[in-house]
Amino acid sequence: MSRFAVLVFALTAMVGPAIRYATWPPSRFERATSARVEGFVYDLVFYLWPTQPLAALAPRDGRLVAFLVSVGGNVLLFALIGFIVGAVASRRGGLSIAYGAFCGLLLVFALWGAGYRVEYLGVIPLLLAVLFYGLPFLLVATHAGRHVG
Repeated sequence: MSRFAVLVFALTAMVGPAIRYATWPPSRFERATSARVEGFVYDLVFYLWPTQPLAALAPRDGRLVAFLVSVGGNVLLFALIGFIVGAVASRRGGLSIAYGAFCGLLLVFALWGAGYRVEYLGVIPLLLAVLFYGLPFLLVATHAGRHVG
């Protein structure tokens, strides 16, 4: 069971980088869309790719290394989350508690990204991320033969 959860969450980790890749380079994307759409995508990618700031740690090593470090870090982070989720999936209510804890951590991360100022919080991208992150939990629940809850 745990291998399935690790795989599902590791694949989930690729969505944020895929969105960023689809909107790269940012300058061209900004010219093709409105500031509102660009801000929405920026916030969504921030929520779906929490290790993206790791790319700033390796600027002298080049873009490719920075990209690999930040994407690899995201895959490792989500694989670890998948391992934990897989471990609690067989317990009654385990997935609901894990999902709630995950969403709580995501909210803290989002508030940190907004400088702990609610007025700078991207609420709609955050809600979309919360719904999106429900999918791997639901897949794990379905695979475990249980419903979340």
